[in-house]
Amino acid sequence: MTGADGVTTNEQVAVDDEPEPSPLRDRRFVVFAVGNVANNLGEALYAVALPLLAYQRTGSLGVMTVLAAAVPVATLLAPLFGMVADRRGVRELVLCGLLLQACAATAMNMLLLQGTSLGALFVCALLVAVGGVAYRTGWITGVPATFPKCPTRARGTLNSSFIATTMAGPVLVAALLPWTGYAGLLWLNLPTFFAPLVVWAVGVHPPAHTNGLTTAAGLRRQWQPALRAIFTDRRVLTMLTVQLVIEIACGNGLTSLILYDLSRGWRLSGEQAGLAIAVMNLSGLLGNLYVSQRRHFRAWRWLTAGLILRAATLALLATSAWPLYLTALFVGQFGDGMVTAVVVMGRIKYLPSAVLGRASGVLWLLTGGAGLLSSTTVLLVDGVLGTRAAFLVLGASAATSLWYLVRSRSAWTSHSLSP
Repeated sequence: MTGADGVTTNEQVAVDDEPEPSPLRDRRFVVFAVGNVANNLGEALYAVALPLLAYQRTGSLGVMTVLAAAVPVATLLAPLFGMVADRRGVRELVLCGLLLQACAATAMNMLLLQGTSLGALFVCALLVAVGGVAYRTGWITGVPATFPKCPTRARGTLNSSFIATTMAGPVLVAALLPWTGYAGLLWLNLPTFFAPLVVWAVGVHPPAHTNGLTTAAGLRRQWQPALRAIFTDRRVLTMLTVQLVIEIACGNGLTSLILYDLSRGWRLSGEQAGLAIAVMNLSGLLGNLYVSQRRHFRAWRWLTAGLILRAATLALLATSAWPLYLTALFVGQFGDGMVTAVVVMGRIKYLPSAVLGRASGVLWLLTGGAGLLSSTTVLLVDGVLGTRAAFLVLGASAATSLWYLVRSRSAWTSHSLSP
């Protein structure tokens, strides 16, 4: 039985022991992944080159911070874009998002050639970020319809490729900068916006559809099914709870604290600290691949294992033994990669496709807000207790979600949504 919103009542949902084939055997997925990776590489170049260029031109950390704020500000629109995806499909989001990014990036590059104000640069950066949120909302929402035989593993594999290209960004900047300069790197970003458009043009995209959601529906009626999907399915709610804790305790604030500790506490040079962070990020990619490339999606098992590794190794960062500290960095990030993989794949597996856009928008908004709290939380704890004690507190915070995770064990074997 189907409701007015297109959501099937008492809908049967996939369970963890249902195997999926590898998406890499699907030629359409490979084509899609190539376009996605090309776009991600351009984004990685842009994310590194723009703040460095801003610092080179102005010498101001404030300018870098203002430009970086464009991304979290644009994320506030995720619920709106999710609504568009559920109501009209993903075509407009993907195509218009990419074209907006290309136009805004072109305008930014032209303004940089002439010299311009911070306000104009921020507007361009914000438009690039808004286009990016629209594009990502579109293609992520369209994954189940585009790859119906392996939607969960397809999402996990694409997430792994995103992490890999993000890691490649600083390497590419270092290799190309002597030849192109910062402005040249920003121009190199432009063609990458069109790679997904080519993929769409050759027919690799979800079919056109509508879920029956109309503008005439009241606001409460439009959002109620998405909120119900999040808060009545204990698996989705558990993943959200774990992710909120991890975003606060182990987000950007933790990376800053580790860099600070490596430089001040362990007396490492900038190059040595950067290498340690690179190794840590590589471990996160390996943890992500460990989950995403397995035929069976054992969500609760991998979420529990990843959370235990993350919490335990945070406490070990309080040690004064360098080999143990370095091991904790590597193992902890492996656990973080496992948690991230379960979360992004679980959304595709457990959320009904009819509300995937709206539900994902709400989840991105909540987790984005938690991520913004990370730096403030770490700064306060470190200022009051010191760096070593801060690691212990963050580890204890991450461990608190284990209790809720253990209590939810039975929900992961359920075959239907909770009433």
